[in-house]
Amino acid sequence: MKNTLDYTFEVSLSSQKFNRKPDRETEVGRLRFYKVRTDIEGMTKAIANGYCYAPIFNLSSFGMRDKTDNNFIYSSFISIDIDHSKVDMTSMIQTLQHKPTIAYTSCNDGVNGECKYRFIYCFDEHIEGCQEYYNYVYAILEANHLCIDGIDKRSLKASQYYNGNGCSNCTINTSHIVYSKHDFIDYYKDYYHINCTDDKDESVSENHIYTPTYNMNLNDTFVDKQFEEDYWNMKMEDVITKYFDTYPNIEHTPIDIPNDDTPYILFPCDYIEIRRYWRKNKDGRAVKIKDGEGRRHKLYLNGILRRLITPSITFDNLIYNLLYELVYYISNYDAENIIGKKDIFCIAKDVMKADMTQYNNLKGTSRRYMVNPNYCVKYGMTKNQVKNIAAKQLRGDRIGELYDCRLSDKENVEAMKNNGLEVSLSTLKRWRKDNCITMYMKEK
Repeated sequence: MKNTLDYTFEVSLSSQKFNRKPDRETEVGRLRFYKVRTDIEGMTKAIANGYCYAPIFNLSSFGMRDKTDNNFIYSSFISIDIDHSKVDMTSMIQTLQHKPTIAYTSCNDGVNGECKYRFIYCFDEHIEGCQEYYNYVYAILEANHLCIDGIDKRSLKASQYYNGNGCSNCTINTSHIVYSKHDFIDYYKDYYHINCTDDKDESVSENHIYTPTYNMNLNDTFVDKQFEEDYWNMKMEDVITKYFDTYPNIEHTPIDIPNDDTPYILFPCDYIEIRRYWRKNKDGRAVKIKDGEGRRHKLYLNGILRRLITPSITFDNLIYNLLYELVYYISNYDAENIIGKKDIFCIAKDVMKADMTQYNNLKGTSRRYMVNPNYCVKYGMTKNQVKNIAAKQLRGDRIGELYDCRLSDKENVEAMKNNGLEVSLSTLKRWRKDNCITMYMKEK
């Protein structure tokens, strides 16, 4: 949470403004919205001028028919519609622990003795997806000890639009407080899955009803409460350091390490690993994935790979591993959308709910072996040097498996080719010499 005057965000504003509440029958259906970037002052002016507003959809210009849950992309704010209240807006704000960024009375405020107003909470991160939007509405209500029955249920819909108030009686309160997702982390739960599984309220889109798929691991909550507390309250690097010996960083299928005299380590046929791209310079660091390169999708897939490697992985271990991924292999530098611990938490929950049968194609690897680091240490050699030794030895072992002393060299070369091994005649002869095989059939 921060007070700032130097904050801008995107919002969809209507092309038409109203000095009254627009008529639902003749005007609302014809509304058209355009995506604009504004600041808090600009937003308050738009509201006071009677413009309608909505979050960001997949079209920069759209009408009411396009304003759907499926087309919703993200929102920089949560808008909560307080309806039929006996407490006026100013008095209500004074009771709130978390003040709204913008609060304004609606056109019908005071009608029939009822107070009606809206609270807008601006965030410095995008709220992505209908489910996350739904959950943050609940989190804000919980943080302020407000009852869900006191708001218009359409506030739960990410695709909902809101009228401004161009009437002369409009009252606007601006705090210039901009929140982060973490500000509500103590109150954030997966309310959507909790409520929408059985809730058939017409105000919630039927597309939101959650239907679990088969082959799912539903253990998607923290097991160790101390780890949970540390995860949310400590710095990322400190969490990684403290729990380094508690939660193994699972990056590949366990493999048998041979003795120090074997230059290679063979991979099993079902070997799975998380592949990295490394810098070619001397620092030896992995190339971090930048904004715009599918960072969240990569984190999700790496979580899936860890479940494939260790199907019994706990939620705590998975979330630790994904945090490790974020710190060491993902870049937030100059990113428009910062990935934080809340994002890691949500990704981990999605991974634990995934149907793993859809990811069988991720099993296996094109690599047959890796250099044995213990061999490098024992003989004082670099990995590249040992790689050549290992390749030659494995090739020789394969030749030995296929070599038939009843055949001539040319016939052996052809037979090996038919079995997927390309060997030149000179290579085969050197192999025979190195292995002291001198008795063989003469060339025909």
